[in-house]
Amino acid sequence: MSTGHESEETFGEGGADVDGYDGCDGHDGHEGTDPLMAAILGAPLPEESRADPAFLAAHRAATADLAVLREQLGVIADTLTRPAERTEDTLTSGPAPVLRPRPVRRRAVRALALAAAGAIVAGAGWLVVQVGAGVSTLSSAKSADSGAADTTAEGEADAAEPGARSTGSPLGDPGYLACARFVVEGEVTDVVPVAGTGGERVTLRVTRSYLPGRSAAGEVDVVLAPDMDPLVAEGDHVLAGQARDSASPEVWAVGAADIAAERAAIERTLPRTDGVSCG
Repeated sequence: MSTGHESEETFGEGGADVDGYDGCDGHDGHEGTDPLMAAILGAPLPEESRADPAFLAAHRAATADLAVLREQLGVIADTLTRPAERTEDTLTSGPAPVLRPRPVRRRAVRALALAAAGAIVAGAGWLVVQVGAGVSTLSSAKSADSGAADTTAEGEADAAEPGARSTGSPLGDPGYLACARFVVEGEVTDVVPVAGTGGERVTLRVTRSYLPGRSAAGEVDVVLAPDMDPLVAEGDHVLAGQARDSASPEVWAVGAADIAAERAAIERTLPRTDGVSCG
């Protein structure tokens, strides 16, 4: 008899451990709300938790698994409490002597109870692992989003400064802008193929010069290499830049959007051209 009571006490202690759900603390991230405990208690979810898709998914998974555990426990309870079927001999032979329960029967009942307790502990442990994994994934995703936002903010802050990091255009280099052969805007007045090269010679009527101390008068001839894009026609507006020792321009912007980007680079770089030596 003492063995039976010890088993039942052990089951009670195990149940206490399950009710505590040790190991779930610190995984919620929603003002103390844990998906598993919320599912067990049936407590209403805070507004922040309801707005979190990952938290809701973990809560739904925990609720579904708890429903399965409850169903299985119900089956075990029905089996243990169902009265034994009476035989014809029992019905016709009159009152039967009261018999003490057999020890084997009582041990079997206790074994089933312990098995049910084990199922609860195992199921709760699995839920803790699944919820923990979901929260970890959510935390990783939030960290990645936060890192991307920080990088974007840093890039925008740099671009807002006069010495912003280069966007890849040569016009972001003070040495290039100060010492180039020309950096101009102009209208295309002539386009002539260069024999034997596949390139084109483009004549620009200069409307604006960006080189410090140089006026915006006259024309500039530009030789485009065969692989240079975009091609132009008479009347197109172009912003071009070419180094002194180069045969073709390094900067060739056609169209309002591309020209605006190069103008922005020039405006950031011009203040830093003071004192640049061209050798």
